[in-house]
Amino acid sequence: MKIAILGGAFDPPHLGHLIVAEQVREILKMDEVWLMPVYSHPFHKHLSPTSKRMVMTKIVESKYIKATDFEINLNTTSYTIDTLRLLQKQRQDDEFYWCIGSDTLADFHKWKEWQKLVSDFNIVVYPRGNGLKDLRKNVKVAFKLKNIPENISILDHKGVVTTNVSSTLVRERFASGRSIHFLVSDKIEKYIKDNNLYI
Repeated sequence: MKIAILGGAFDPPHLGHLIVAEQVREILKMDEVWLMPVYSHPFHKHLSPTSKRMVMTKIVESKYIKATDFEINLNTTSYTIDTLRLLQKQRQDDEFYWCIGSDTLADFHKWKEWQKLVSDFNIVVYPRGNGLKDLRKNVKVAFKLKNIPENISILDHKGVVTTNVSSTLVRERFASGRSIHFLVSDKIEKYIKDNNLYI
């Protein structure tokens, strides 16, 4: 199977995640897209409990978009390259593609063994916000490349839908009493309210 992975906190998962997942599946012809919540973040972000983030991620599953607790079960700080190496070892018949947003390019050099990620693994870069502008150029700069190799896919296709919705935005809006309707699914909004998250 061809499997794309969106890693992240998913605190909470929002419609931007699903817009990206669906477009990655459609444009790159993936069999599945996995949403993979981290156990703990390498950049020391404060996160809601793993159990709640996992439940929310399961809520937004669909036919081709699946939630996985792979990194949560590792019970340690999540590093993309370690996850991909483990997946390749455990599932040798599957081909994995790691998805990153254009907003992460500026800090990509801080990722563990980032050069190895660029040279040895499949990476998908999707635009966030106005990140579609100069996306190829920005990828080349961030990855220190003269040309884009076959293992790097860039979602700068005509008609690609971009969004600036983020989990931070959702949490901040909810905490200040503003609406998060249309930013998250109705079920996620209910879960947030029922579990007193982000207040």
